[in-house]
Amino acid sequence: MKIETGILAIVFTVVFLLTVCQGQVTGSEPEEEPEPIVCNDPNETYDDCGPVCGDRTCANQRKNDVSCRRACIEGCFCKGGYVRNKSRRCVPSYLCSTMG
Repeated sequence: MKIETGILAIVFTVVFLLTVCQGQVTGSEPEEEPEPIVCNDPNETYDDCGPVCGDRTCANQRKNDVSCRRACIEGCFCKGGYVRNKSRRCVPSYLCSTMG
């Protein structure tokens, strides 16, 4: 009878521990969702894999940056045909010559 009581105590302990531990992940906290990126400029769009070197600008729109093709970052980027001006706004590339 004493052995049965000991086995029963072990079974109850295991069941209790399984109930308490069920659904818990050890060693990690639940991660919070990052804030969504909002693009405020009407001439830019969100891209989850845009160029790591950023948008073309009025100053560098005609340069070749081969190194930017291998990596990407998430963010807001100018739409096609647009570049960033000195105020960091996306403008049509043909307007750069009139902006100085």
